[in-house]
Amino acid sequence: MRSPTDGAWSPEPGEILSVGDLLGRVRGALEGQFGWVWVEGEVSNLRLPASGHAYFTLVDSGAQLRSVCFRNTLRLLPVALGDGLRVLARGRVTVYEAHGDVQLVVEDLELEGDGLLRLELEARKRQLAAEGLFDPSRKRCLPQLPRAIGVVTSATGAALQDILQVLGRRAPGVDVVVSPSRVQGEGAAVELCAALELIGSHPGVEVVILGRGGGATEDLGAFNDAALVRAVAACPVPVVSAVGHEIDLTLCDLVADVRAPTPSAAAELAAGEWRAWAERLVRDRARFAGACRARLGTLRAALERRDPALRSPRLRLQRLAIVVDRAQEALAAGVLWRCHGRRAALARLETRLARCAPRQRLRQHATHLTHLTQRLRGAVRQGVANRRQVQQRWRGELGALSPLGVLERGYALVRTPAGAVVRDAAKLSPGCGVTVRLTRGELDCTVDAVRLGRAGEGRDA
Repeated sequence: MRSPTDGAWSPEPGEILSVGDLLGRVRGALEGQFGWVWVEGEVSNLRLPASGHAYFTLVDSGAQLRSVCFRNTLRLLPVALGDGLRVLARGRVTVYEAHGDVQLVVEDLELEGDGLLRLELEARKRQLAAEGLFDPSRKRCLPQLPRAIGVVTSATGAALQDILQVLGRRAPGVDVVVSPSRVQGEGAAVELCAALELIGSHPGVEVVILGRGGGATEDLGAFNDAALVRAVAACPVPVVSAVGHEIDLTLCDLVADVRAPTPSAAAELAAGEWRAWAERLVRDRARFAGACRARLGTLRAALERRDPALRSPRLRLQRLAIVVDRAQEALAAGVLWRCHGRRAALARLETRLARCAPRQRLRQHATHLTHLTQRLRGAVRQGVANRRQVQQRWRGELGALSPLGVLERGYALVRTPAGAVVRDAAKLSPGCGVTVRLTRGELDCTVDAVRLGRAGEGRDA
C-alpha cells in the first residue's frame, strides 16, 4: 500500500476501510497535496457561536467551500466578517471527518473588491443615520392632488418612459417637469444633485420622483453618494425614490420620503388621488343624474294627482332640465375649477377693478352731470315759460275784475273824506266834500245838490 503523498493510492485486495479511515486518508492526501492556499470568494451563512470561532461558506458563481476561522485567529483579522463580503482567504485545505466536508481553515483574510465597497457603504450609512437623515419622523406625506410632478432621471432611459406613461394614465391633467441627468458613471452624483436642486425650486412642483431602471450593484453607486443623500433630505418638496428593482436598496431609498420598488410604482404613488377623484366624479355624476330622474318622476306623479290645470307644466320641466344639465356640467368641471378657479377669479377682479377705476368713474359721472345740467336748464326754461303764461292769464283775469277797468270805460269812483266808497247818493248831503277817482288822477269836489232816484231820473233832496 502506497502513502497518500506518494501519488495515487488504492487499498490492498480484500481490504475493508471504515468511513473514518477513508476520510482520514483523504484528509492526509489533501493536506499533503495543497498546503497553504489563497482562495477568493464571498462570505455567506456566517455563524458566530458562543465558542468564539467563525463558521462560514466561501461562495462564487458556481461552487461553495465550507470554512472556519478559529477564535485566536479571528481576533487578529483586520476586518470584521459579514455576509456579502468579497474576501481573499489564506488557509489550509482539510476534511472535517465528522461531516465528511472539505473545509478551509482560515489563518489570514483580506477584503477585496465589493467587500470593501460594502464596508464603505455601511460606514457611510451609519454616518448619515447619525445625522438623522433616515429618521422616520422627518418624512413627509405625498400630496393627494399635486398640480405638477418633477422627475429626475436619464432623458434616454426606459424609466422616464414608464413614468410618463403611468402619469398620463393616472393623472392626465397634471404637469410633468423633467430635469434630466446621468444616472451612472463618474460625475453622475454631481449631476443628480444639480438636477434635484433645480427641480425642487421649480414653481408649482409639489413632489419629485428620483430614480432609474435596474442595473448591477456598481451601476447604482451614484444613489449611494453622501452628497446626493443630503440633497434629497434638503429638497423642499417630498421625494419618491425609485432606484433599480425591488430587491435593490440604496441610501437614497432610505432618506426619501417614500420608496417605490420601480419607477412605474413611483409614478403611481406620485399621481396621488387624481384617478380616485375622477372615478368618484363619474360615480357622483351617475348618482346625481339618477337622483334627478327619480325626483322628477316623483314630482310628475304628484302633479298627476293634483289639479288638472297643473298636470302639464311642460315649460317649467324644460327649464328644470336645463338647470340639471348645467349642474351636471358644473359638477364634472369641479376638479378642474379647483385648479384654475383662482386664476379666473383674479381675471374677473381685474376686470371689475378696471370698470371701477377712478378715471373711468369720473368720466361716467361727468357725462351724467352734463346730462343732468342740460335737463335742469331745460326744466328751468320750461318752468319760467309756464309761469309767464300763468301770470299773463292771471293778469287778464285781474284786469277784468279790477275797478280800474271800469274806470277806463268812463266811470268814476267816489269816496268820502274817510275813504268810504259812496254807493248811494242818499248818504251824502249838499256841502259835503268827496274825492272822485278817475282813470287818471283824482278830483276833490263839494256836493252842491243831491238828486235821488234811478239813473237818469232827477229828484232833489
